[in-house]
Amino acid sequence: MCGIIGLRNGAISNRIYTGLYAMQHRGQDSAGILTYNREYDVFSLYKRKGLVFEIFDENVLKDIDGDVGIGQVRYPTVGSNFEADAQPFLVDKPLRLGMAHNGNIANYIEMRNKLNEKITSECDVEIILHLLAEELKKEKDVFNAVENIMKELNGSYSVVAISPEYGFIVFRDPHAIRPLVLSENGAASETVALDMINERVIRDVKPGECVVVNDGGMESKQLVKKEPKHCMFEWVYFSRPDSTIENRSVYEVRVALGRELAKIWDKDADVVIPVPDTSRAAAIGFSEETGIPYREGFIKNRYVGRTFIMPKQTKRIDAVRIKLNPIIREVKNKRIALIDDSIVRGTTCGNLIKLLKNAGAKEVHFLVSCPPIRFPCFYGIDMTRKKELIAQKFKPDELEEKLAKMIGADSVTYQTIEGLKRAIGVKGLCAACLDGNYPTDVSSLLKRKGEKRPYEVM
Repeated sequence: MCGIIGLRNGAISNRIYTGLYAMQHRGQDSAGILTYNREYDVFSLYKRKGLVFEIFDENVLKDIDGDVGIGQVRYPTVGSNFEADAQPFLVDKPLRLGMAHNGNIANYIEMRNKLNEKITSECDVEIILHLLAEELKKEKDVFNAVENIMKELNGSYSVVAISPEYGFIVFRDPHAIRPLVLSENGAASETVALDMINERVIRDVKPGECVVVNDGGMESKQLVKKEPKHCMFEWVYFSRPDSTIENRSVYEVRVALGRELAKIWDKDADVVIPVPDTSRAAAIGFSEETGIPYREGFIKNRYVGRTFIMPKQTKRIDAVRIKLNPIIREVKNKRIALIDDSIVRGTTCGNLIKLLKNAGAKEVHFLVSCPPIRFPCFYGIDMTRKKELIAQKFKPDELEEKLAKMIGADSVTYQTIEGLKRAIGVKGLCAACLDGNYPTDVSSLLKRKGEKRPYEVM
């Protein structure tokens, strides 16, 4: 679930920096910027581990400025906290090409074996980069080259690339699983990154579409037409609420998710409290639909990152302990409807309920705006093993009752898949982690056993 941005026209390093800063929530492990200066015919690449503001300063941005550039913030994953995996990547043979991407190549091992001597990291963008460079050398045409590699790649990928010979290149996998939006002078994972730099958003990149911008202008072609399968988790959790994905406001979708949750709620409460921050909109929708007052019940430490995307389970648990503190006067002697966006591993919910009950809450009813996550994701979310998913531990008809006992809640209520789809209101969703219906063939990955991952989950 990384964040990518590409821009052209004028001095762009500061603008890319601002766009990356706006998408810091999409990755906290590393960040990088690659630019190309046409006057001096030179690439400049700067990438490091850490947060955007820690990596770049005014002098660095001045040194790497150029006419066109790309940047990325990286989603941290288990077992791959290496500086070598930071994006963007750059090659100079068989031609000069720089690239950043958001997604995950499901047939990573097969592709890596094919390109083995050229691969220098465990980052799957290198696969796409070398494949495209080889195809461009053969085809001499961007659209033909991109179409050829789309036939070889299995998985999700939204890509921004720059080439002195071919220009600024943007493309998206045939199912458009990961988000990617176009602006007048660039592209990014989320509209908010472009809003921050006053870039007018034109539209979302279509499934299987490639866009090329150079001195001849902008040209686009939809190379491979397949049914769109947009990741539902973007609306539920990952994207900023002030972003728009496939013409649907993330904030409005989350409010609608809360309303849908309220329609199946059959109990009562004194207050509705969100788990900060991604659950606020859903809690507002739930409150409006039920008439139960909305209150803030937790104060969040702003200097603790997202616990879900932290690379190790122990770090997630430690972070929860210092991340939130209850407002005692808002929870004491109250029956609480506690709204969260999703449960993946079940790491945080038990600790949150304990915090509220220790603060004097009479009852805590836990409501989840996303349906149970029962299946692994192979398209870019760090949940690739069934055994780590809490919903896999119980039979579907026993899940809510037994999970409530496990986490210490008075009840658990999950969103329905039908309610989720109504709230998002977009045709063509990837909900494979909910229903096991994968948009591409991942049968070989589902058969795998053991702890080692066969690829780098980006």
